[in-house]
Amino acid sequence: MMEPRDTTVRAWVGGLRTRSPHTARSYQEAVERFLTAVGKPIRKLTVQDALAYVGSLADGGLSRASVAHHISAVRSFLRHCQGLGVIPTSPLDALRRPRVAITSMNRYLTKDEAQRLLSGAHQVGPAAHAAVAVLLGTGLRVAELAGAQWRHLFRDPQGNLGLLVVGKGNKERVVAVREDLWRVLVTERARRGLSVELSARDTSPLVGDRQETAPTTMTIWRWVRASAEAAGIDKPLSPHWLRHTFGTLTALAGAGVFSIQEAMGHAQITTSQRYVHWARGLADSAAHKLPIEIS
Repeated sequence: MMEPRDTTVRAWVGGLRTRSPHTARSYQEAVERFLTAVGKPIRKLTVQDALAYVGSLADGGLSRASVAHHISAVRSFLRHCQGLGVIPTSPLDALRRPRVAITSMNRYLTKDEAQRLLSGAHQVGPAAHAAVAVLLGTGLRVAELAGAQWRHLFRDPQGNLGLLVVGKGNKERVVAVREDLWRVLVTERARRGLSVELSARDTSPLVGDRQETAPTTMTIWRWVRASAEAAGIDKPLSPHWLRHTFGTLTALAGAGVFSIQEAMGHAQITTSQRYVHWARGLADSAAHKLPIEIS
């Protein structure tokens, strides 16, 4: 026999028709986590339960965007329960979403600046060029690049090249590697005197300034800064700027939000959506619709 809790949750999930299947699934997971943490019947939820849950999220190491996503899911569920008359409105009042800063805004390179950075990286050296190329071409986090190995490269049955990435929380994802980036990697690989044949047994670093030694994250930071200086780019670049650049430029070129999420390994779709919204820039602003001339 189905428990009342299961019945209520399933009815709520069934009503999320306006959301994508991915969002509905992640909302359900967030609500199940909430109910498990509280450990009591839905009808007995209190303001203190809601406050305690919000506090546990904030203390649990989740990003502000992830906390906001969890709270949105729980608020939606509790509104559903409120509509059924199962709970009073007070638990809803305790769930306030934290303000999430749009950290990608103004922290990216334009297409021309990205090309200049690649040219500047050439001047710094082949290892720096390969690192910058991978960061720009895949959107990897700096720690993901530092830990990437040659054995993580593979070709799918259609011959497309991919890179297995171990991201936050040891979560794995696969990112596409374009042929132009592949040529950069092969050139850098040959410079180090290593085989350019794909091998699932080869644990040598994907990029590096020495044959078998992986670069540290600080080394990659120095490569990026030196490349920016060589390119004459007057911005406080970091490897994460290049990750933002990947998200922004791919969104600007028409990449869908789900493909951006998959490539960049975002835990929440809302993080990926920011790139799509920001890529549209101010072009859709209401100010452009103002039917008067300012003079």
